Amino acid sequence: MTINLRQKTEAVFADAISIPPTPSDMDENEWLTRLELAACYRLVDHYGWTSVVYNHITLRVPGTNEFLINPFGLRYDEIQASNLIRVDVDGNKKSKSKWPVNKAGYLIHSTLHQAREDLHCVIHTHEPVSQALCALQSQAIPLTQEGCQLYERVGYHDFEGIVLDGSEGPRLVEAIGREAHTLLLRNHGLITAGPDAIWAFVRHLAFIRNTEVQLAAMASGKLNLIPNEIMVKTREQFEGGSAQANALVRHPEWPALVRLIDQIDPTWKS
Repeated sequence: MTINLRQKTEAVFADAISIPPTPSDMDENEWLTRLELAACYRLVDHYGWTSVVYNHITLRVPGTNEFLINPFGLRYDEIQASNLIRVDVDGNKKSKSKWPVNKAGYLIHSTLHQAREDLHCVIHTHEPVSQALCALQSQAIPLTQEGCQLYERVGYHDFEGIVLDGSEGPRLVEAIGREAHTLLLRNHGLITAGPDAIWAFVRHLAFIRNTEVQLAAMASGKLNLIPNEIMVKTREQFEGGSAQANALVRHPEWPALVRLIDQIDPTWKS
């Protein structure tokens, strides 16, 4: 099913939030994409997954091989739809901005975007919950209903130092493969990806919450593991859509979260 971006945005805003008019210097699809990504940045800030001005969330501009990214130097709570920067796959600016782009930080994103055309949004954070798992000799173990989304969908990549060149690219591509949407970067951080910011964010949330449970359970006693066939069934319920009620916005918590950040600070959509 091909979903019109305006229809999806209207479903998210659901008459509770007005859609700001498209600026005269860009097309509607780019503007609606900017709104989606700005909302994602504010939600990552709301959940406390930020590292001041570092890390990135990138989202493809529909119909192009260019992406939106945060201006380097702004906190996530300062991100607005209008101040996101449009870049090409090499991180070169394609829209006007007084802010620079952290090209070194963009290397991981561009590698994954080019390797997997189905992953239009990539979220990378250094929050402490997933970093704690990154520091252990353990894989992500699905222990919750939501965590079953991760079964056979997580790749692992060993730490090689700060990513300052493209030399790690082939190994990152190998780690994510063709089926994974999540990467645990050992001694580094977490990456989740998806066809849009909604899927990428919900996967990030599911990973962090499952990891909180995993770490607490590992410290407390013997794990009650979910049988593989039940994890497959539950994962397919999430991926296939039977666990969602709205074909336009597959994750019903997303409109609720957008209303939350709009109540906190509506400047994200300016």
